[in-house]
Amino acid sequence: MPEADVVLEVRDLAKHYPVRRGVVLKRQIGEVKAVDGVSLTLRKGRTLGLVGESGSGKSTLAKVLVGVEKPTRGQILVDGRDVTDVGRAERRALRRTIQMVFQDPYTSLNPRMSIGEIVGEAFAIHPDMAPAGDRGKAVRELLDRVGLNPDHVHRYPHQFSGGQRQRIGIARALAVRPRILLCDEPVSALDVSIQGQVINLLEELQDDLGLSYLFIAHDLSVVRHIADEVAVMYLGRVVESGTDDEVYERPHHPYTRALMSAVPVPDPTRRDDGLEIMLEGDVPSPLDPPTGCHFHTRCWLAPLIEGSVDAERPDGRPVPAVCRNDRPKLAPQESPDHHAACHFAADVARR
Repeated sequence: MPEADVVLEVRDLAKHYPVRRGVVLKRQIGEVKAVDGVSLTLRKGRTLGLVGESGSGKSTLAKVLVGVEKPTRGQILVDGRDVTDVGRAERRALRRTIQMVFQDPYTSLNPRMSIGEIVGEAFAIHPDMAPAGDRGKAVRELLDRVGLNPDHVHRYPHQFSGGQRQRIGIARALAVRPRILLCDEPVSALDVSIQGQVINLLEELQDDLGLSYLFIAHDLSVVRHIADEVAVMYLGRVVESGTDDEVYERPHHPYTRALMSAVPVPDPTRRDDGLEIMLEGDVPSPLDPPTGCHFHTRCWLAPLIEGSVDAERPDGRPVPAVCRNDRPKLAPQESPDHHAACHFAADVARR
């Protein structure tokens, strides 16, 4: 696709939180590298799925992109313009372009405000989006657009179900007519049947309004359904990226392969196909990440590589010295758009 189709580009973005010790004279003893050098590209009318375990840095990345957190380094480009460190007025204008749909549809809504007030609040902040006399009509149109009864504008969040509350959150995000929605696990708190309804609504809105989505989730089956491209994060870094077919059908990183192995298969005749992988232990602390490849302490492939003699893992199993000492780069694989950060990416694809 041409560069003109790129609406959001992230270059080497990092967010580190200082860790301090002491009561009076606090001194920094380290830093938590929540996001550590992430580069992503989101194209017009497309969906980029961002997946990974809890603690991989997905939500922190979203907060940096919407301006809730300031990045430690890196660039955020919207339509080719660097908005990493803009002023207050420019930040307000940026929020018309990028809006966020939150994970919990209840805690993200003010319980003391009616849904009409919640959705219409955007017009008070951005008064030119709707004339004062037309705001009530605009709110009702938004509610109808997301599948809610416009006559319920005076009801409060507790009077709606979880799926309906998430629709309210989507309507609120659409009020300023954004072009990019950051969806931070928007269906993880909903029942499975309701998840499908919300996903279908997001796809319908994307087709009608030309929206671009950064869709964050830990449920790979949901991401497969909605995403055009997929990026896999582990401990603050992107370890694999590509089209949904490339990443799902032929993963080149052992962490991606393990995630795919954990996806439930509804067909009993296919449950024994392929390699079933169980990852040992939890994600390491971002305060003290492993050297070299961050995944080497849990990697199922490393002990199988010929010549693995460096037994430094918690389980005592061998690891290739290159995995322990050298950080792998996110490099192209079988196609120019498919990248993986693994010294033995070809071995992953062959297994």
